[in-house]
Amino acid sequence: MRIETEFLIIRNFELKDESDLCEYMLQRVNAEFEAYPDFTREKAGEEIQYRSKSDEFYAIELKAEHKVIGNIYLGKRDFNSRELGYVLNEKYQKKGYGSEAGKAAVDYAFTQGLHRIYAECAPQNTSSWKLMEKIGLKREAHFRKNVSFHSDANGNPIYWDTYVYAALNPKEEFPLVKDIVL
Repeated sequence: MRIETEFLIIRNFELKDESDLCEYMLQRVNAEFEAYPDFTREKAGEEIQYRSKSDEFYAIELKAEHKVIGNIYLGKRDFNSRELGYVLNEKYQKKGYGSEAGKAAVDYAFTQGLHRIYAECAPQNTSSWKLMEKIGLKREAHFRKNVSFHSDANGNPIYWDTYVYAALNPKEEFPLVKDIVL
C-alpha cells in the first residue's frame, strides 16, 4: 500500500525504517496507554523484519523529512472488518499528522471494499478518541474493565474501560429490514 497526502506518505515498512521505528517505540515502553514494556533497542531488528512483511502495519512517513514518524495498524478481523490503531512519535504529536494518516487509511480501506473499521481506546485517552471522531468514526460502545496494559505492585492486572468507535463503508447501501420474524 502507498498513500500520499499533503504532508505524509503511508506505505509498507522497509528495513531502512528500523532506526525511526526504534525511536518512537522506545517512547512507548512506559506509556500510560498501550505500553510496550518489553520493547528494547535490540528487539527493533526483529520488529522491523516483522512489520516489513506485514499487511497490517504501515509506516507513516513525513514527506518533508523522509522520516517515519509512526505507524497505522489495520488489523484483519472477521466480517470484512479491520481494527484501526495508530502510534506517533511524541515529537510529531498534536500537529494533525495522526488525523491526516488515519483519515487517509480509512478512506483507502473503504475504496478496497472493506465493510467496517473500528478502533478502541481508554476513555481517559482524550487525544485518541477525539482523533477517531475527527476522522469520522462514531462511538458505539463503552466496555467496562475489559483490557489491561499494566499490573499493580503484586503483578495483578489493572483493568481499564474501553470506548469503541467505528465507521461503515459509506459506499455500501444498508436497506431497512421491515419484517423480522423470530
